[in-house]
Amino acid sequence: MADATRKTADNDGKDLPAPASARRGGPVQFIQEVRRETSKVTWPTWKETYLTTIVVFVMVGLTMVFFFGVDWLLAMGERWLIGAMS
Repeated sequence: MADATRKTADNDGKDLPAPASARRGGPVQFIQEVRRETSKVTWPTWKETYLTTIVVFVMVGLTMVFFFGVDWLLAMGERWLIGAMS
């Protein structure tokens, strides 16, 4: 237990050197790494993109209709409760 709480030191009680900090690259290295990572991405085809877009629009439409119905029912219920419906 005492070993886990001690600072890192060698057998002589001297402190060990600090670990080397991460090497920082310039903008050119950054661009190269971005291009390398981008080439690893599996991009969707145009057909997949088109179909996914259609599905999103359909789901947005269904959600819109659902919430319109819920809002309308709640509004009618509120009018009925306060006696505004004649």
